[in-house]
Amino acid sequence: MVPSKQSQGLTSGSMTIATTIALILALLVAACAIPEEGFDGSLEGDYYINGVDPQGVEYSGLLTIAPSDRPDTYEMQWIITGSVQQGIGRVQGSRLTADWDAIEGYDTESYGTASYEITAKGELVGERTVAGQTEAGSEEAFPIR
Repeated sequence: MVPSKQSQGLTSGSMTIATTIALILALLVAACAIPEEGFDGSLEGDYYINGVDPQGVEYSGLLTIAPSDRPDTYEMQWIITGSVQQGIGRVQGSRLTADWDAIEGYDTESYGTASYEITAKGELVGERTVAGQTEAGSEEAFPIR
C-alpha cells in the first residue's frame, strides 16, 4: 500500500506535528530575544529595600533617590522600621556610594555608609555600615516601576 498525501499530513491547509513543534520553538526563541525593559541610567525614583543590619536583624522599607544639583550625585532617603535616614550618594562607574545619617526614629545619633553595585536592571546590591560597629550589613534595593 502506498501512503497517501493525506495520511502523511501533506495536504494543503493542515500542519504536521513536526511543523507545529518547529513553529512553537521558533516563537519561543523569538520571545526570548525580546529585550527586557532595561535600566535607563538614572537612579531617580523609589525602591523597595530588604536588608540585614550588622547585628543580623532583617529589615525592609523604602528608599527614595532624587537627583541633586551636582552631576552623578543623588539625595537619598531610607524609611525603614523605626528609623528615617538621609544621605548623599555619588556614582562612579557602576557603584553608588553614600554617607547617611539617621534623622528620625529610635537612634538619631547613628550614621554610616552604604555602597552598592548598580546592576544592569538598575537594582542596587551592596552593604551598609553603622559607625561604631565592626560588621557591615547587607542591603538590596529594587526599583518600583
